[in-house]
Amino acid sequence: MDSDSVQLNVQGEIPREAEKKGISGSTIKIIAVAAMLIDHIGAVIMARQLMAEGLGSIFTSNDAAKVMAWLMDHALLYYGYIGIRAIGRLGFPIFCFLLVEGFQKTKNVRKYVLRMGLFALISEIPFNLAVTGKVMEFGYQNVYFTLFLGLFTLCAYEFLARYRQTGPESRWWTLSVVLGTLFTAMYGTTYVKKLTGMSSTESLLASLGVFCVIAAVCLMLYGRKRGRKRLQVAGADMTVLVLAMYLADFLNTDYAGMGVLTITAMYIFRKRKVLSVTAGCVVLSIMSISEIPAFLTLIPIALYNGKRGLKMKYFFYAFYPVHLFLLYLAAVLLGLGDVAIF
Repeated sequence: MDSDSVQLNVQGEIPREAEKKGISGSTIKIIAVAAMLIDHIGAVIMARQLMAEGLGSIFTSNDAAKVMAWLMDHALLYYGYIGIRAIGRLGFPIFCFLLVEGFQKTKNVRKYVLRMGLFALISEIPFNLAVTGKVMEFGYQNVYFTLFLGLFTLCAYEFLARYRQTGPESRWWTLSVVLGTLFTAMYGTTYVKKLTGMSSTESLLASLGVFCVIAAVCLMLYGRKRGRKRLQVAGADMTVLVLAMYLADFLNTDYAGMGVLTITAMYIFRKRKVLSVTAGCVVLSIMSISEIPAFLTLIPIALYNGKRGLKMKYFFYAFYPVHLFLLYLAAVLLGLGDVAIF
């Protein structure tokens, strides 16, 4: 036996000191769940209290003196709310990272997709109550729908990769380059215009610049494929991605199309976990500067040892709808159930 091999103890087991150090997937999930709970305490209860204290009318009054006076009177509540929501930014990127990990490791992708879709439906009523106080509200959908669309997009990438290797040469692959370019430019124009208030021409030029960067990254990342094949695969994947982003925006899911893009960015760099999460956090920060605290997720991800940890799969799935419903009940008991926050 050479000096680099792992020595076994008397019982034939790997000694504890030889085990990989770090934190398991279940520990990272607990961190994400804790961040999400803290965030939703702010979003469901504290936001309602702020609105009940007149936040909406004060900040639309355009009276700087009144705004400053209100902030002085409600500083603890307001800045506490800001701090709590900042902590909550750690939740979504961790869930996205774990989704990509789960997609790579699951034994049955179909069951994984169906389970994600089922909990998206189960969570909708608790989410509606927590956010709007209504049982039925179709204007804003819960984050499970974003994760479902992201997971479905990853499945499409894998399908296209397999088909491209075994399927016949087709003009559809050339068309995919055109569609990928067109759809990305259209989506980028719409998003940049909404984000910055630029004119259509300015936002088109800005989105084309972003597209060129994305295209360059895609071309560098598609393995050893050369020339036309690399363009075809990148074009097909970009077509799928932008259509999924459009659908997320149309449904107005939590984090919407940028949430799907976050999952894709993490998937592209999946072989290097810290880089994967960094890419996802960059996307989130482009979406909103308030997402910058998400970069703190790099700490637990850097410590991740790749092990599953505790078997609590359905606890983590069920926690989302259950805690939203309980927070709504808490808001009702505090007399805030009818206060609109959106």
